[in-house]
Amino acid sequence: MQFRVQSFETVTSTNDLIKRAIEEGQPEGLAVRGLRQTAGYGRQGRAWESPIGGMYQSFLLRPDVPPAQLPTLSLLVGLAVRRAIAGLVPELEGRVQVKWPNDIVVAEADDSQPKRPFHKLCGISTEMHARALCVGVGVNVVRPADASSAPAGKNIPVYLDELGFCEGPVEDRINAVADALCDQLAIVYPLWCEQGFEPFQAEFDACSALSGRFVRMEDLSGNVLAAGTVTRVAPDGRLVLRTPEGVEVFASSGEAHIR
Repeated sequence: MQFRVQSFETVTSTNDLIKRAIEEGQPEGLAVRGLRQTAGYGRQGRAWESPIGGMYQSFLLRPDVPPAQLPTLSLLVGLAVRRAIAGLVPELEGRVQVKWPNDIVVAEADDSQPKRPFHKLCGISTEMHARALCVGVGVNVVRPADASSAPAGKNIPVYLDELGFCEGPVEDRINAVADALCDQLAIVYPLWCEQGFEPFQAEFDACSALSGRFVRMEDLSGNVLAAGTVTRVAPDGRLVLRTPEGVEVFASSGEAHIR
């Protein structure tokens, strides 16, 4: 497939424009980019102002798949982002990882910070809207000159320009990331529609930031939903944990906090 790309200087959020396109009945394959967002938001409605320096791109998708398959889409998009980044900065191949369910992180080069084993590079949001899907992706490309305008959140951000992707004008680098993501998503999405997440399961486990780590799964209020060592991701997208008692539990929601 090929994406129809629309680019803007400033938008409220690229998700807003995709939702409008969904309501207008536009077919899938639309990709909307904005250099700056004045009302960007991510998973669970977290909002922030998105300054120039990040890649902000949203997609309109209308997958004809069983409803049970839909939770794996954010994992698939994460793999597409990871492939795109590793293609642009090959030396990051082993350090760029997917963090269930919707983040891309970069591992410490020497594992010298055990309490903070990785920094956040990208966030992904997936929303059902009028029986279609709005998928938003934000990648930290260039650190803003004003540190106070960096994306909010509990995770420490990292930027591609700090990792070797630092040549050329800022806008060109942002577009290169956006183009690479479109290319990778155009490859994996049709296969996912036909065969589900199973063809990508081994790849996800191989580059999972949580594999082998003891985590607590918490809801928005901080209540612990499950705790254990992450062993894999299930074909339906649930995170599989092994408790200290040796029992396997499946997490379908919540945030993973590393202990």
